[in-house]
Amino acid sequence: MTSAPTRPILIVIRGDSGSGKSTVADGVQSRLLRGQCALISQDVVRREILRERDSLEGFTAPLIARMAEACLQAGKVVILEGVLNSTRYEDTLERLATTPGVASYFYAFDLSREEVLARHSLRAKSAQITREVVAGWYRGWQPLSFTDEVRISKDWSAEAIITRIVSDIGSSRSAA
Repeated sequence: MTSAPTRPILIVIRGDSGSGKSTVADGVQSRLLRGQCALISQDVVRREILRERDSLEGFTAPLIARMAEACLQAGKVVILEGVLNSTRYEDTLERLATTPGVASYFYAFDLSREEVLARHSLRAKSAQITREVVAGWYRGWQPLSFTDEVRISKDWSAEAIITRIVSDIGSSRSAA
């Protein structure tokens, strides 16, 4: 476990459904001290809190932004994870990333449709969400225009990704 942050940190983990975002986000949060880190999941906000479809007219992006802003103002490490489609979320993510005093790190899975489907088949959700549905959701690499993301390929293990993110958090703390 690492010590409390000296400044707010934004960690964004993006990628297709089934790529491993939630596993990585949970792993990073578990390595930080209790109460130090807020994990905001796009799916939880959209599906469970708001119970809405992902659309430009929805309230998911504004609510995610408000939650993240409140946590960053409190000096937390904020892990924001989800598909976070660049078309719908780029403006929100850029606004959060350019918040004064906040260190921001972006990571995005770049996996083939076949790799996403293989990973999905290992999830408990695969019993409720078919391969065909996941294949229909697949969008592939969607870079953001305002930042360079760490591009995660199929060769990265979950442990390697978690270690990299925790290291980046530690580097940001020591630079503050």
